[in-house]
Amino acid sequence: TERTKKIFPPQPDALQTMANLRLSQSRGQEALVYIMKAYSRMKVGCEAMSSLVGLGKDEETRAGGKAEAQANELVEVDAASSLPGYEFRCQTVKILLECASLMEDFETKNQCAESGIQVLGSLMAENDEVIEVWYLLGCAFMACLPPNKDSAKYYWENAMSMLSKVKGELESTLDDDEDGYKENELEAVESQIIEVRKKLGIHDDDGGDDDDGMDDC
Repeated sequence: TERTKKIFPPQPDALQTMANLRLSQSRGQEALVYIMKAYSRMKVGCEAMSSLVGLGKDEETRAGGKAEAQANELVEVDAASSLPGYEFRCQTVKILLECASLMEDFETKNQCAESGIQVLGSLMAENDEVIEVWYLLGCAFMACLPPNKDSAKYYWENAMSMLSKVKGELESTLDDDEDGYKENELEAVESQIIEVRKKLGIHDDDGGDDDDGMDDC
């Protein structure tokens, strides 16, 4: 019942599951409602964590004096410490970005993209060596209207650099790869590099890049 929902609101994982279901049913608007409800449960913690890596909301939007600022800080610390798991937040970002790609109005697209950036900022604050997070940040900035190409390029180029490093490490150990596992992993990394190059608008024929040719996600 509605009364029960108010007293015991759905947990974020249930909301995320419903968002996924609605996307699979091509009901993007309903998926957006569910995933934004899931995001609202972790918004404060994500924004607090994002601020640690320069991706948080503008500090000037915070109102009040010293006492209120201290109270807000306590709330943020508590919210950050109770954030959902890493994989859950990563999946939330993917749903937000998919919703952004389906929305037509300026405000909703930017709401999805900005929410995704805040969640990714919380992930970056925990571990800045996850290539997928760098890649998704590029996608999130490109999902904004207008696209933030400079930021997207920065994150995609970092993802490319990290992938290239992994590729080099795998290539140097192929001689010891008796079961073929590293060779398979190398092929996966090479596919990811191709994907990031496409996003950056890098052409294989001349090796150059073209900001105007940068692709969204």
